[in-house]
Amino acid sequence: MSTRRYQLTPELQTTICGYILSGGYPHVAAEATGIPREVFDGWMRRARARAPTKKYRLFYEAIVQARGQVRLAAEAKALTKDPLAWLKCGPGKETPDAPGWTNPPRAQVDGDPEAVNLLLRRETQDLMATLLRILEPFPEVRTRVAEALAVLDTEPPKEGHHGIHGTHGKKTEEGQEEQRKE
Repeated sequence: MSTRRYQLTPELQTTICGYILSGGYPHVAAEATGIPREVFDGWMRRARARAPTKKYRLFYEAIVQARGQVRLAAEAKALTKDPLAWLKCGPGKETPDAPGWTNPPRAQVDGDPEAVNLLLRRETQDLMATLLRILEPFPEVRTRVAEALAVLDTEPPKEGHHGIHGTHGKKTEEGQEEQRKE
């Protein structure tokens, strides 16, 4: 597809932003104006370049502003419609940095605020489900893998093993890592 035939104009920018303000996702708003997603994404990349041209920088800023305005409108509507849900699920919810109206946040792994339990991530859960599905023709292996996954995050880390948050093995005196057989 030739992207040269698509021209970013102030009128096009205004139309895309209008569609975003109506509740559309930015790339869908662009497609509604006849601009393919790849072209829209290219314009947004150009705007984030080290020295973007004014046209693309202003476009990016307008898109970000429209996105922020529609998000604010939705949050305000949620506050008006159901204040308790807004407090629990919106900006009023509890975070590690600020008290709120919900239950306290879960404790961080190993006390490290940057640590993330990868097993709770949707991508990891999807990967594990796919793995177990692939292993269906091999019931013994599938059972062993399922059992190992079930206890992976419940047992304390072993010496030299940081589970899903670090590496296996220990360093030798030469600084090389020896893999542990588990």
